[in-house]
Amino acid sequence: MFPHGLIQRIYYRRIMRISNIRYRNLVTEETSIASVSKTVLPDDYTIANVGDTDVPRHRKKVISRALEAYLNDVRRQNKIMAREKAEFELGKRYLANMLGLEANSITQDDIDRAIEYLFPSGLTHKLALPVMKPPEEILPVFRQIAFDDEGRPKDLLFFTLTPKFYRLLSTVGTKTEALLCHQEKQEAATEGDSKTHKIDLLGTEWITQQMLCDKMEEKITDEMYVHLIASLDYMVSLPGAYKERDFIFEYRKPIAVGAKDVIFGAKVPPVQLVEGTNQRMAKVETRLKATFAEVEVRDKGSGEYTVDGYGLDVFRSLQAREIFLAPLIVTDLLGKLDITGKITDGPGGASVIPRIIRHGASLCIAALFPEHFDKLRLAGLLTSDPRRRERHKINQKGARAKWIWYLLFFKLFHRTPSIVPIS
Repeated sequence: MFPHGLIQRIYYRRIMRISNIRYRNLVTEETSIASVSKTVLPDDYTIANVGDTDVPRHRKKVISRALEAYLNDVRRQNKIMAREKAEFELGKRYLANMLGLEANSITQDDIDRAIEYLFPSGLTHKLALPVMKPPEEILPVFRQIAFDDEGRPKDLLFFTLTPKFYRLLSTVGTKTEALLCHQEKQEAATEGDSKTHKIDLLGTEWITQQMLCDKMEEKITDEMYVHLIASLDYMVSLPGAYKERDFIFEYRKPIAVGAKDVIFGAKVPPVQLVEGTNQRMAKVETRLKATFAEVEVRDKGSGEYTVDGYGLDVFRSLQAREIFLAPLIVTDLLGKLDITGKITDGPGGASVIPRIIRHGASLCIAALFPEHFDKLRLAGLLTSDPRRRERHKINQKGARAKWIWYLLFFKLFHRTPSIVPIS
């Protein structure tokens, strides 16, 4: 055991040494024992003495939890997309090897045809069929938002939750105001005598709400969609709307998508010149069910309309007369053309003859007046009717009509009592 006095002397010296160090620091007004550098550190903060009031203070930038969660989602989405792209490229190489093609030369059409051949299916819905497409077309689009260093969104319309939609609405308002100003200047310069140029929207319509959502990559409600369409309609109604034609047609679609110049059935006939006259002529053969007909149309006529040598007054049905005159009414050429129709083969019929002559007349008018092609196509007058008369079934009254079973049962099993003469 150490003597008590030795232990007391050792601890006394240590206590005195610590006291002297603390006293010396207080006299020199130092706040720390170690020397401190006053240079700005890479972490963007500075440690300064308490007495230095001229040195600017900076706090360390901290990422908020919401921004950190968003960045984690972005990293996770990027990893998923990278993995899916790698799997798609690997499957593409395997498929190219099976088809005997180069992996770099195979196209998406080749992939679709190969998948349809390798995985035949009797299902008709597109979502139920097997596909092999790039992950960008299959996976949902991840909406990325631009932030600054402190986590604030750079988009000024971020607080609206649908910034792209409201930016589009603002653009429509700006362009509409510019068109109104231009209209006022034109009216002031010409005193209202200027000709108005209207934009031609024939054959197109506004895109649907779902198409707008896909285009904006945002969720758009019914009220928002109606508001946008009303704004665009007002913009289109202005006289100078043709100046913003490109912008307007970004949000319109053709009524018959993918069939702008395609018609089904008989094609538009060529135009011929009538010898000895200044008239043009178009002639076409059409078919409906089991009936065949020839129709000839001449321009610069007197409005003569004959079918098998008879006028329209022979057809007493008002519906038949309306069918005959439909292409002339649509194109506003009533009384300006001569139309001659002839049934060449087939049984005809009360409704077949007007429809087959109407189809032939529409094709000839489209040949003589190409500017009316879209009107006739949209009215459905250029498309032939592919339906045929349904065959008669054995032991049935008609193609679809069935026998009434209780009558058949009555005829088969009911026997009338035989009358035996009384001798």
